[in-house]
Amino acid sequence: DRIRIGIIGPGARGQEILKEALAQPNVELGYATDIYTARLREVEAIAPGVKTAMDYRRLLDEKDIDAVLIATPQHLHCEHFVATLGAGKHCYQEKTMAFTVDHAKRMRVARQGKPKLTVQIGHQSLSFG
Repeated sequence: DRIRIGIIGPGARGQEILKEALAQPNVELGYATDIYTARLREVEAIAPGVKTAMDYRRLLDEKDIDAVLIATPQHLHCEHFVATLGAGKHCYQEKTMAFTVDHAKRMRVARQGKPKLTVQIGHQSLSFG
């Protein structure tokens, strides 16, 4: 009946996608994590009462979080993606998917064997040449 989401990295872009998600019916924010505490205070203004932490693993330990939005710097995408799927949670991750070929391979391995989990990599615009 509802989807409880968490977000890792609610900076400017993260807050933008978070607001889009929360505008959908039956979506609520259950947890937000960032190493920059000012960002956590900003998220509390968007979703009063949200749980927050500086360690993203606390979010992944929450049993009632269904899906995770990842909007961290690119070099952290692999770490957060692999951990999110390992925790059995659906994942929306901002582009670019992977920082290196090795990261992409590790992410592919993490995705294999989890056909019931939805993964989306964010690409919001198209280029025509």
